[in-house]
Amino acid sequence: MSCRQSLTAALRQCQSGVSQQQWRALSTSAPVAAVRHIPVSTNRAKRTRSSPNESLLGLLTEGLDRGSQLTPQQESEMMEQQNGRGGVVRDLRISATTDSYMKQMPRRWRTGEVYAPKDLSATEMSKWRTARKPKQDIVDMLGINPLDNYRNFSLVSEFITPMGRIKHSLETGLRPVNQRKMAKAIRRAIGMGLHPSVHRHPEIMRFSKASLPQSAVPSASSQQNRL
Repeated sequence: MSCRQSLTAALRQCQSGVSQQQWRALSTSAPVAAVRHIPVSTNRAKRTRSSPNESLLGLLTEGLDRGSQLTPQQESEMMEQQNGRGGVVRDLRISATTDSYMKQMPRRWRTGEVYAPKDLSATEMSKWRTARKPKQDIVDMLGINPLDNYRNFSLVSEFITPMGRIKHSLETGLRPVNQRKMAKAIRRAIGMGLHPSVHRHPEIMRFSKASLPQSAVPSASSQQNRL
């Protein structure tokens, strides 16, 4: 056997080994071959799924290319969807506004009541805005100790009059024990100088002034002219 024939046989063996490795890399079994021959959608290949929202939108618009122009039927469908969502949002906004006005109305009208236009005026409605005696003890409901909250000026100001007098238990609705504790906390806050004794707290006055319209707040120039 010559050297040339031996080299040719070795070369054939190497070529057959390489071809077998290539065929082994691409399996020819039925399941794998079926997966390999599935046609890939060009529209799906073009999409870049950078977020879950885009992936979901891609599933919804499977047969539609995003770069292509919408047909009149598709445009009408999209407009109907947007109008439907806008109507729902509009209804929710109207219901929220109605609930807000109902909460601000001091008088609750019942079915069958007869009223005149005068009853809807601000003067008549203010009569129903008068403070009523609480039916439950607020201290027991919150589970707080008034003696530990004497530094809370907003709590203290709720139980004293604008002239610094402690409100009666008929107005506060507190039990005798809690009424005495609240009175002691008020006297402690006034004695330590944490709360004024003859007017509302400056912080509360500042917040109430900020809530008023600018036309109702007198300016410094007008005060100087009056002086």
